[in-house]
Amino acid sequence: MSLEFLNDEKWDFAFFKKLAANDTGSAPGHQGGMVIPKNLRPFFPTLIGQPTSTQPSIDRTIKAELIVDGERVDIVNTRYQIQSWGGTRQPESRITSNLGPLRNAAHAGDFLIIQRSLEDLNLYRLCLVTQTSSDFNLLGQLVGKRPWGTLYQDGPLTQKNLQIALREQKAKEEKPFILFDEELTHKETRSKRIARSIIFSATVRELYNYTCAVCKNSLKSPKGLYEISAAHIVPRSMQGSDDPRNGIALCRTHHWSFDHGLFYVDESRKVIVPESVFGISSNKPLFVLHGEIINEAQDKNLTADSTAFKWHVDNILIR
Repeated sequence: MSLEFLNDEKWDFAFFKKLAANDTGSAPGHQGGMVIPKNLRPFFPTLIGQPTSTQPSIDRTIKAELIVDGERVDIVNTRYQIQSWGGTRQPESRITSNLGPLRNAAHAGDFLIIQRSLEDLNLYRLCLVTQTSSDFNLLGQLVGKRPWGTLYQDGPLTQKNLQIALREQKAKEEKPFILFDEELTHKETRSKRIARSIIFSATVRELYNYTCAVCKNSLKSPKGLYEISAAHIVPRSMQGSDDPRNGIALCRTHHWSFDHGLFYVDESRKVIVPESVFGISSNKPLFVLHGEIINEAQDKNLTADSTAFKWHVDNILIR
């Protein structure tokens, strides 16, 4: 494995914990689950409220891929919780429920590597790296004597990052539309950039009800993942704004086609396929869309801006 999984672009930077005996299957039954140190809580979803004597725990369900030494053994619904034992002890956070395949393979001293999906913020990857794995010594060199923490200096996304990005976007939506993001700088941290991208994507997909604006299809997996993605009309690589008015929801095929100029949206909001694209027989699936009116965002104040579509015609469209 050689830690390749740490560089998967669909997953955020990893954080880790070195497991104690009570994190493993050898722990007493009432201590089921794996303890999450307080300093790692910002990388998990926010829990509303605090444990009390009458409600000793607060929790929410998250999805988790369970991986043991590079092999996926299950994907489960589990609980992330904070528990106080009726106020008799300091609140403790845990991941608990349905972790048997992971805990039963674990021993004290093994590493648990945790990553959050950048496509589904409620999905985590729990990777057990045992002391018999070839990756164990590599991780040991990376983390030193730390019992838990982030693997890299620029750590994973936090809930605070997302809250700030959401506030900034809401403020942007109340202002006149600006085609280019003048605030984009090379000094922007990775976490801020990813948080802004996630909020943009979530907003645009929801505005279009997770449906492609062009072909009107909406595919969804049994795990709750949607195929639909949020396309920038003016690309982010060209400093296009993360304002949802610079966005449109497209399926993967039409996202790629739009980004590469195989069609455009004209002033009457119709899909237009250029003659040069018509001349390629493999592009026939696009032909049926020619002249079709796009689906618009549900919020009329946040529909895709006409100046963005005009920029796309002038700069991206294949002539």
